[in-house]
Amino acid sequence: MFDHPHKIQAYLNEIVPRLQSPSASFTIHYWGIDPAHFDNPVHQHSFFEICYVREGEGMYMDGDDLFPLRKETLFLSRPGIRHQIRSKKGMFLLYVAFEVDEENTDPAIVRHFRQLAVADRILIYDAYANPTTLIWTALLKHLQELVPITEHYVKSAALSLLFSFCSAFQAEAPSAGLGTSGYKPAAYALNRAIRFVKDNLSHSMTLSEVAAYLHLSSRHLSRLFQQELGMSYINFVQQEKIRRAVYLLMHTDLSLIEIAEKSGFSSIHYFTRSFSRKMGMPPGQYREAMHEKKISE
Repeated sequence: MFDHPHKIQAYLNEIVPRLQSPSASFTIHYWGIDPAHFDNPVHQHSFFEICYVREGEGMYMDGDDLFPLRKETLFLSRPGIRHQIRSKKGMFLLYVAFEVDEENTDPAIVRHFRQLAVADRILIYDAYANPTTLIWTALLKHLQELVPITEHYVKSAALSLLFSFCSAFQAEAPSAGLGTSGYKPAAYALNRAIRFVKDNLSHSMTLSEVAAYLHLSSRHLSRLFQQELGMSYINFVQQEKIRRAVYLLMHTDLSLIEIAEKSGFSSIHYFTRSFSRKMGMPPGQYREAMHEKKISE
């Protein structure tokens, strides 16, 4: 097991929020080292999340499928797929969430990660000798050493780890002392919460569900929204629902009922009432007005 897992996690989130090479660029949404991961709510991401079970047992729900988890299991959460991790006794879980910055990445590498997003193989059992787990374990063990290691080494190993995911879950793959002075836990937690809400907007996640997913108290998360954004969690969610609805009204031909569902409104009546209150006109009228404005321009 690893000593000081929370310090290592904080260090990685501070030092490696992005990874770049001459041929690829990645945004890292978060690194995680959780010695006791239990259940999280059913949710989805717009990015990849790869997890590695170091100890313990549980279950993984991927869409309509349910898979057992045990020690030395690697598993992949693909973008846009609803999933859930469950464990009655808790698992020691390593995880990293990331996405490819496609505009700054070689097209061949982009293609490999797009293949990963639709990979059929999402679990690897008995992965103790898998290159991915060897790289991951080596990286974390080096971060525990008393002799300081360079930031360059950390980023190089992290980049190798991300590239290794393609070969782990599919046939093709692209070639390719701890300080936390700049790390801000509040900003990190809030950014994860915001991304989680946006990725699951159509499912109306409650404050307590989001807090549980982030391993925070509801009170603490509520305070973060108020202090950092100047608004309550409820007001933030409502704001994002309206923003999503505005975008869909302007850029899609979806019906008002479909837009209401995708924006997280429980009914077309609630959608119409909320939208009218915020935008000064009902959604159908707003769409017509924006359409006429485009024509006149």
